Amino acid sequence: RYSYSPHGAYAQSKLALVLFTYRLQHLLTANGSHVTANVVDPGVVNTELYKHVFWVVKVVKWMTAWLFFKTPEEGASTSIYAAVSPEMEGAGGCYLYNEERTKSADVSYDEELQRRLWTESCKMVGIFDESSRVP
Repeated sequence: RYSYSPHGAYAQSKLALVLFTYRLQHLLTANGSHVTANVVDPGVVNTELYKHVFWVVKVVKWMTAWLFFKTPEEGASTSIYAAVSPEMEGAGGCYLYNEERTKSADVSYDEELQRRLWTESCKMVGIFDESSRVP
């Protein structure tokens, strides 16, 4: 039996984004597309994400945000880098953090898990999974 954890759900959603992006890049490459897909990790950014958390967490965030959190502008810099940097031209399937390519969690490279997430996502949104023809 499992219990719901907001932090756990958030972490799972981030893993799903990485898995999905890697599968998307695989399919784009397999189809000869010049479009690329990359994962951008902005880091911990001082946003309204913590707006509805327990008051103790809000106090801790308020006290430490200036030290540990990025500003929204700093958080956006890696997304901008991914979109316009000449170094990223034609590069796909990358995990980017602080404007650098880095390795994501080991589980994110599990191609079977990537395929399963892709297939389930297609089912959930009611579209045909054309990737079933691509290994």
